[in-house]
Amino acid sequence: MKNQIEVYSKEWCPYCLKAKALLKSKDLDYSVLDVTSDRKLEDEMIERSHRRTVPQIFINGNSIGGYDEISRLNATGELDQLLGLTAPETPIKLYDLVIIGAGPAGFSAAIYAARKNLSTLMIALDLGGQVGTTNEISNYPGMEEVTGPGLVEKLIAHAEQYDIEKLIGERVNSIHMQGCCKIIKTDSEKEIPARAVIIASGAFKRKLNIPGEEKLAGRGVVYCSTCDGPLFRDQTVAVIGSGNSGLEAAIEMAGIAEKVYLVSMEGWTGDQILQDKAAASDRIIPYKFHAPTEIHGADRVEGLTIKDIKTGESRRLEVGGVLIEVGLAPNSCFILDLVETNQRGEIRVDRDGNTGVNGIFAAGDVTDTRFKQIIISAGDGARAALSVFDYLMKQV
Repeated sequence: MKNQIEVYSKEWCPYCLKAKALLKSKDLDYSVLDVTSDRKLEDEMIERSHRRTVPQIFINGNSIGGYDEISRLNATGELDQLLGLTAPETPIKLYDLVIIGAGPAGFSAAIYAARKNLSTLMIALDLGGQVGTTNEISNYPGMEEVTGPGLVEKLIAHAEQYDIEKLIGERVNSIHMQGCCKIIKTDSEKEIPARAVIIASGAFKRKLNIPGEEKLAGRGVVYCSTCDGPLFRDQTVAVIGSGNSGLEAAIEMAGIAEKVYLVSMEGWTGDQILQDKAAASDRIIPYKFHAPTEIHGADRVEGLTIKDIKTGESRRLEVGGVLIEVGLAPNSCFILDLVETNQRGEIRVDRDGNTGVNGIFAAGDVTDTRFKQIIISAGDGARAALSVFDYLMKQV
């Protein structure tokens, strides 16, 4: 019996694109229910899934959840079991280079490695990383303005010109040394040997880790204002954050919601032009130096408690949504026992991308590189790949 897969999505939603790309990578057929401008279909999605985030995925009528849920199921092999799929047996192959991650650093490294005729495998949960969730990019040289998903498409197309193997939908959980060989193990228990590794696993969005956040995730607690902001039309919402992402989310929501509380544990730290726009909006009510302490609600968000850091006074804000934009943390947990990191968990590297462990290099936002920019990550990836080539040429 053929599986029926339904995906509720929006045209501009990067996580929707990631979910569809994952399904396509597995050669799965699915139907798209576009809720971009269809309020009736949007209400249907909310009623069926009890969630206010996109995408929402159904398999044979059963709610699977959004992108995070389906990617986790895929990484652990549970999705194949659910669909009744049997993974093909693949022979064990020793690669010259395995790249962990498929963002700008990963793609740049792969392209440079392929041009050096290194057998190369990319392992990633999805294609694009954080770039795929970015709305507009206007500072990438040679492209006056491009969307994040648009840049990801260009990276994929460029990489397709070379003999680069990809293992998408897999999460790496450990790397261990076996002589001069590195063994990369995934959540689905695949073990891939490589002569060298580049860790380009990027970063993920931080969470608040307060009561109610996990319980109400997708039910009013969201992490992407671009994707999910329109679902809070004419409501009162809270945006948590003080930097560019928080200010941008508040400004965006000011054009959608009835009222926006902008809660930050410090003063605003984003670009001055964004601070000026946020300050000029009569729909944005700032709560600087306030810490969120609890999100309230039974089946959906109904309120947020914040605490004045200076006075210790707490108050409850009546909101229907909490949009969390509190920065990024490095995807380095699988390598912490092997390489040196700083207090933030970023991998320490030298100017050539060396981690200090023979044959293991790192590039991009997962490292302690000072500036987190797309163009810098791409440069890091190229430099790491050239360093890998030099390293391999010196091996006996």
